[in-house]
Amino acid sequence: MVCGAKVFVFVALKEIRRSIGRFTLLSGAVALLVILLLFFQAVAGTLTRGLTGGLDSSSADVLVYDALARRNPATSVVPVSALDAVAAVEGVSAVAPIGLSVFTGTTSTGEIDVQLVGGDPAGPSVPRDISEGRLPSAPGEALFSGSSLDETIDVGRQVRIEDVDFTVVGIADDAAFNVLQTLYVRFDDFTLATQARAGRPIPVSPSLIGVEVNDGADPATVAAAVTNAVDGVEALDRNTAVDELPGVSQITQSFNILYLLLYIVVTIVTGVFFLILTVQKKDSLVLLRAVGASSADIVRSVLLQVIAVVGLGAIIGVAVTALLLSASRDVFGAALRPLPTVLSVGAIVVLGLLASMGAVRRVLAIDPIEATRSGGI
Repeated sequence: MVCGAKVFVFVALKEIRRSIGRFTLLSGAVALLVILLLFFQAVAGTLTRGLTGGLDSSSADVLVYDALARRNPATSVVPVSALDAVAAVEGVSAVAPIGLSVFTGTTSTGEIDVQLVGGDPAGPSVPRDISEGRLPSAPGEALFSGSSLDETIDVGRQVRIEDVDFTVVGIADDAAFNVLQTLYVRFDDFTLATQARAGRPIPVSPSLIGVEVNDGADPATVAAAVTNAVDGVEALDRNTAVDELPGVSQITQSFNILYLLLYIVVTIVTGVFFLILTVQKKDSLVLLRAVGASSADIVRSVLLQVIAVVGLGAIIGVAVTALLLSASRDVFGAALRPLPTVLSVGAIVVLGLLASMGAVRRVLAIDPIEATRSGGI
């Protein structure tokens, strides 16, 4: 054998340097597609977390809705009497009321829209994880979770809602409702704010009931038991409740279609480029085979070029996307997340390799005897 694997690594890289313009264009095209893909992913992730974070991060294993609410927390109103009925169902460990309403709040920097969530800080009605500070325990205290599209309200700052002042004593990440700045307060404080807005002491019913199940119990099974045992309500385990939020599935499907189209374009562009390149250098490949090069060596050189060019484009795309998202954080509130980024880049490299199979088949079909025929080398 005339040429070893190291020689073909040299040949592959030398070819890239000699045809730097063509390979740069392919890397640029891949980089642009990676930028679009990662940008869409980051924005979609931020929007989805802003919609689902309140339920997804909840300490409640099961959420109980008004049966007529069609699984929409914003339209659900559960009678207070349902609390005792739900608590009596087998498998239920604890229950807590969850009140939801949007208010106009006032901070030191001006007015903001606030999603107020009333509940029992010691029960299944608050986020599972607190990143800073603590849960509210006294009247007038609040746990903050912000939408990444808005400013953060730091621990110690005050928010005035109607005639009630709330002091932020803790912060939870990714626990906002409706892509709004969210305050978790005691249900009594939620009631006071609601009555202040109404201008009279009206009765206030919870929007949802949070349920904690017994150790070892299946939340889906307990949810079905609650639905069957209590009239006028529908219970869902937390994961199902998140999936059934209005608009979430449509947003996810829309962005998934965009992702699919971008992956298809990457595959087509890479495949066509290397197929044309292989056809153009067929005479050179025939000569290499004629002097003793194996098909495996030539295939390795093609795959090396694919990894180098597509990988470089992906790295450039990641770097540019990170800079763009950082510069536009006040507009989109999005940032790259390590795991989705690594998975996306890995998928693009794999698709690039798969797309090069057309070129590989051309290489494998080369017959060294062609070098001795008329028109050969």
